[in-house]
Amino acid sequence: MAEKHLSERGMLQTMSRVKAPKASPEDALLVHSAYLVDTVGLMSDLGSGELGEGAYASPDLLETTLIAMGGSMKAAEIVASEEARHAFALLRPPGHHASVSTPMGLCYFNNVAVAVKHIMKRHGIKRVSILDFDAHHGNGTSEIFYTHPGVQYISLHEYDYENFGLGHYEEIGYGEGKGTNINIPLLEASPDVSYKTAIERVVRPVLESFKPEVIAVSAGYDPHYADPVGNMNVDSSTFWEFGHAVKEVVNALGAKGSFWVLEGGYNPLVLGPCIETSLQGLQGKKKERLDDQVIREVRDELVNANNQVIDKVLETLAPFM
Repeated sequence: MAEKHLSERGMLQTMSRVKAPKASPEDALLVHSAYLVDTVGLMSDLGSGELGEGAYASPDLLETTLIAMGGSMKAAEIVASEEARHAFALLRPPGHHASVSTPMGLCYFNNVAVAVKHIMKRHGIKRVSILDFDAHHGNGTSEIFYTHPGVQYISLHEYDYENFGLGHYEEIGYGEGKGTNINIPLLEASPDVSYKTAIERVVRPVLESFKPEVIAVSAGYDPHYADPVGNMNVDSSTFWEFGHAVKEVVNALGAKGSFWVLEGGYNPLVLGPCIETSLQGLQGKKKERLDDQVIREVRDELVNANNQVIDKVLETLAPFM
């Protein structure tokens, strides 16, 4: 489909600032246990307490989480119905740490997972890829789709190789879903060049191999070097690379498009510019040089170590590509 036609029907639905309807607790049941949904409501009524590690209740928590989930579902619907090629849901709280039955890490309901299940059920979408570039592994999304052959999950994240945890590259899915769970665990302080290498060598090839109808993006901007929560060393230029790569893959596959759901990103001074560069990449605009794109130290040994990780990722995935 020609770019001219895309611009006529709305290349980016976010430009028209669509207000999404609030989701219902029943929508959360597409992914989550009834126990989780019920306890989020209960703790919201109580107005305080801890639902899981790093997941605290506050007044009106249920209302807030349902509004966020509704935004994610609306963005997915816009793309699945081909109203626009790409959509971006600006929302809080994030969701990718929320598992089937456990909130954690500021996440209560898994917004992107609910949206994916929603369009698969309502719009008959058979194959969806989820790209997650938050600095932290999206353990909840990984768990939810770990055995699902129709949902590919790709996560680039910081990984501590001295203290092994979830998000290792040998976690590849199970049963019919084997080969659809893809982790790219980069080392702390990874620079832009390592992300760009991972995009070119792993992300684009596995997306093209899986051939999704829709790409969902868990867009976490805490890998930015100025973020107080993440420990990576990238600037806004890397997020242009993600937008550009998604656009190129969507066009190459003739896919319906992509919808983006905000995850992490905790420095308000850089969050906006980082989102802006993602949108520029999606729109096919040239990469702009923004103020945050300053010269920073790039350690060769770190780049080489990440290249070895990427080699291991590809070696692990080779039987499934």
